[in-house]
Amino acid sequence: MWEHYYMRVVTVLLIVGTPLLAVDEIKADKAEAPRLAGDSLPIKADSTTEKEDHEATTVGEAFSKGKVKGLIRYSGQNRDNAYHVLQDAPGTAHSKVQSYSALGGYLGYETAALYNLSIGATFYTSNPVFGGNTYQRSGLGGLAEPVNEDQAAYHVLGEAYLKYDDGENLLKIGRQEMPNYRFVSLSDIRMSPFTHEGVIYENTSIEGLQINLAYITRQKDRNAVEFKDMVRAARVQIGSAANPNIRGSYDASNFDANGKYAGPDKAMSMLGGLYGQDNWKVEAWDFYVNDFVNTVYLYGQYNIDIIDTWTTSLAGQYVSQKDVGSRVAGNVDTWFYGFKAQASSSNGMVFFAAYNEVAYNENSYDGGTLFVRWGTPQMFNSFQVQDSELAGTKSIGVGAQFDLGALGLLDSTVIRFRYADYNMPDNITQRDAAQDRTEATFDLRYSFARTQGFGIFTKLDGLSVQFRMAYDDFRTDYDFKAYEDVHGYSIEKVTKGFLDTRLYVEYRF
Repeated sequence: MWEHYYMRVVTVLLIVGTPLLAVDEIKADKAEAPRLAGDSLPIKADSTTEKEDHEATTVGEAFSKGKVKGLIRYSGQNRDNAYHVLQDAPGTAHSKVQSYSALGGYLGYETAALYNLSIGATFYTSNPVFGGNTYQRSGLGGLAEPVNEDQAAYHVLGEAYLKYDDGENLLKIGRQEMPNYRFVSLSDIRMSPFTHEGVIYENTSIEGLQINLAYITRQKDRNAVEFKDMVRAARVQIGSAANPNIRGSYDASNFDANGKYAGPDKAMSMLGGLYGQDNWKVEAWDFYVNDFVNTVYLYGQYNIDIIDTWTTSLAGQYVSQKDVGSRVAGNVDTWFYGFKAQASSSNGMVFFAAYNEVAYNENSYDGGTLFVRWGTPQMFNSFQVQDSELAGTKSIGVGAQFDLGALGLLDSTVIRFRYADYNMPDNITQRDAAQDRTEATFDLRYSFARTQGFGIFTKLDGLSVQFRMAYDDFRTDYDFKAYEDVHGYSIEKVTKGFLDTRLYVEYRF
């Protein structure tokens, strides 16, 4: 049935959208480097030219010269498995098939700058279409998921902000998208991104250097209308009595009868510094959530131009995450690190290989699993389903991306292949054991507006279609009964591989 839903949506939008977009081919800007999880953020460009074009001298001009942004998105996803049913909804009546089919997007407006000041707001929505959005198939986050009710529409004012920008200093207050702060980011892989509430400040007055400061009070999940504090947003919970997530001492009065955090709201203070020269860049970030956890993230990249048409880059990353203050989540003492080598050609070919390892610490929350729920997980081997942040994960990943338009093979098309092996702690004596697994992914994106020079996740004006597929396979030759006899509880097990398929049809303006 899902194949029919996909084809119907694609056909309708192609018929409606193609005549409107035929003139957009002239927008084929210079090629954009592919953004993979863990890639370095760009140093902020000088915005003087753009500001001059949109400066206002009166309040009336500020509104008349304002900018509208919008996205019409269809998203459908189908996953036939038992893995995330166990992870996301233990003990509920979910079937092993999870799916949603939705139509929505966003509409936003920002005034032109008056004395470097502007205001903006964005409205987000997602609405079920084409059926199949039952409660038993929920858990993927494309629609609202009321308890014991079918998946439903949601509508939310996700952005409402005041902004000051003089080209070197950016100050923004209120609800807003925060796309480029590593552990705080959009994770825009369903119908709506994460948005956050607070204040940010960026300074780019020194060439090559960007300083980022933020105080973030709350976060809106992808399919939510409510903003929650930074502990609830991290999905802190006690876990089962036999194998609790929280290790060490904590205040049980901070948790409700279902084991979810119900204590005082906690905010995040963030500091980040990025410095780059011609062929290298470094980053240092600190994310401090009061009475919860402090996360330090370090990143470095060095580019080597071996020949004119190829660039090779070597990158490394490291994270330390530790409890602070009154430790609302008990003991947290974990880390991860990673290395990546990547080669990119001037005609749109990219090849990479990466390694990541996460700490295994049975005295830390969930055995050393990292808190990454404030945005896109930053591990190099964070793929379509496997985010590689689980306790003790050692992962090796490889991949290749091809801009078929730049290669002269098929205009407007980008494809990507990736494969990773996730080696989990699986000794019978290990309290937080998990099944080893592999993931193979395929991504295809077609743009009606550009012939080349874009990636899988580039924000493209006009109409584009993206198809994603991942196959996850789990090792099953464990003595699960022996593990249960030793520890007194069952290891979560998946008995066969599964497919995760996703379709996005977007018109962005």
